[in-house]
Amino acid sequence: MKTAEWLCTACGATNRKLVADQQTQAEDRCVTCHTRHVIQQVPRPVRWHATVKR
Repeated sequence: MKTAEWLCTACGATNRKLVADQQTQAEDRCVTCHTRHVIQQVPRPVRWHATVKR
């Protein structure tokens, strides 16, 4: 397992989600404003890229 850390594009809050080691994409909801996002792993291992799920 690994931690996917991402920033909410709506409110800027930092969020974290535990995902499987082989997983490169996931869906999550911001803990602050509850906006749904699709998060994708990028070459930089610390933060994942987040986009609002429509």
